[in-house]
Amino acid sequence: MRIINGRLDGKIYDAYYSTGGGTLVGGGSDVWVNHWIKEISPHLEVQPVLLIHRIRPTDTTIEEQDKVFKELNPNLKVLWQGDDIHYFGSVLKSARRINILHGYYAPHKYIIDNKDKIHSTAVHCNVNKNLKANVKLGLEHSRHFYMDPRWEDEIVKLSKYPFWIGIDSPDLENQHDHLLHIPNFYEFKHNLDVTDNNKVGFASRMETRKCPHYLQRIPSVLCTESKDVHWWVKSLNCDIRGWKIYKFNYKMLDKFYRLNWGISHSAHIYEPFGYSIFQALDYGKIPILSRDWYTDIDYPYRAFGMHEFYHEWKRVCELSVEARREWVFLLREYFKKYDDKKRWTEQLLEIYNK
Repeated sequence: MRIINGRLDGKIYDAYYSTGGGTLVGGGSDVWVNHWIKEISPHLEVQPVLLIHRIRPTDTTIEEQDKVFKELNPNLKVLWQGDDIHYFGSVLKSARRINILHGYYAPHKYIIDNKDKIHSTAVHCNVNKNLKANVKLGLEHSRHFYMDPRWEDEIVKLSKYPFWIGIDSPDLENQHDHLLHIPNFYEFKHNLDVTDNNKVGFASRMETRKCPHYLQRIPSVLCTESKDVHWWVKSLNCDIRGWKIYKFNYKMLDKFYRLNWGISHSAHIYEPFGYSIFQALDYGKIPILSRDWYTDIDYPYRAFGMHEFYHEWKRVCELSVEARREWVFLLREYFKKYDDKKRWTEQLLEIYNK
């Protein structure tokens, strides 16, 4: 890729900035980016360049990484910051526009230097609430990404078209009248029957807002990072007896969801969309939800706090297979209204192609 007079290989281009994508998938926001690559990037009127603000992951070969990107969109140009940090900055500087797909949690020099070019920002979480999750939960310490709450407010102000990806209407700390609401989507592809087992499954990062400590005293299987589990043990004396931990690997998620566990720990607080909740339903796992997640539906198995979660787990354990099936099928059918990929694609293309 060569930049000459603000053109990339002779063409005007738009930069799309992210901290994940391709083989680098650690959560729902990275899944969102991969959906963008596959569904949005081939239909952009101005040439897109995906700029990933990371060093290339070393757990897969460059050939494997390139294969994933080619499967998603063989024509998309991708640049990793770690390959050449100065060139990465120059590509951002010479772009017509900058669109932030994911990675707004803290300011970066390249974004600040080109802030007048920011066209859109996808807002994936409420930073202010996330940083206060331990206070809400009554925990002494908190486990989360590095986040700057002032930058969340600033990046939304700087963006011409910021949009919120959560199910409920945006509820950021500061009101932004130009903040759009474009919920994520989830396609139910498996629609499996329920699993008749009382083990609890947890397939998320062990951030404070995901409330992994609820699983103390409960036989559980977790698909997450081992180092994060150690943090909970060391920092909050979390009792993990009865847990079986599988190291998170996005490619192995299908296998994890097919294991013999039947109840999903989905009682996360400040959950914007809930990709793992939809996945659990898709694989036939009955969820225990947070009290405040999507309250439009009258679902009885909800919890806030470790003791309440334990009580709800005991209640779910007593359900018959038929009762579990009734609830899982009902929720799955209800949430299929969020599987409209066509709507999602059209709304985003309207922003990017303006």
